[in-house]
Amino acid sequence: QPFDWFCVFDVEATCRENNNGWAHEIIEFPVVLIDARSFSVCDEFRSFVRPLINPELTDFCTQLTGITQDQVENAPTFPEVLKLFESFLSKHQIKHSRMAFITDGPWDIRDFVRNQCVYSNIKLPSYLSSYIDLRRMFTKFYGRKEGKRANLNGMLSLLGMQFEGREHSGIDDSRNIARIVLRLMDEGCVFDSTKS
Repeated sequence: QPFDWFCVFDVEATCRENNNGWAHEIIEFPVVLIDARSFSVCDEFRSFVRPLINPELTDFCTQLTGITQDQVENAPTFPEVLKLFESFLSKHQIKHSRMAFITDGPWDIRDFVRNQCVYSNIKLPSYLSSYIDLRRMFTKFYGRKEGKRANLNGMLSLLGMQFEGREHSGIDDSRNIARIVLRLMDEGCVFDSTKS
């Protein structure tokens, strides 16, 4: 693999039934850390995030994600969570140049993280400026037609696996994405396709 570490990442954000004009703020920032040299999960990082634009979670959001008002009420803000995450990387002596984020599709970083940085009035961290799109890699590796990209459950099903945990829980989604990543690595897939 061209990287030593992969950060498997799937955020959850505030939402309502009708999302038109809604500012989606990140409320869960989970990472499953894969050591690409040993093809194994070696740690996890997870923090809830306090939303500031719409501080009260909708019932729809809590039902979808399982995240409660209590969990976000006293949680750190997004810039504080990034500092905690950077401490986590330092603990593992991870250099930003030797790691890459893997997401299930482009939305988590392209949309949610970039928008959250605008809301929080901070610059996008350099380590979040590119990512590996698992759906794209999966489609390419297994020679599936571009128009037939499978979602998370679809990829698991094609590999003979089932979702473990609660869907739309960021940490459970990340763990299931990591299972797919490890299977692809085991079958010889090289995770080198990063995009901004």
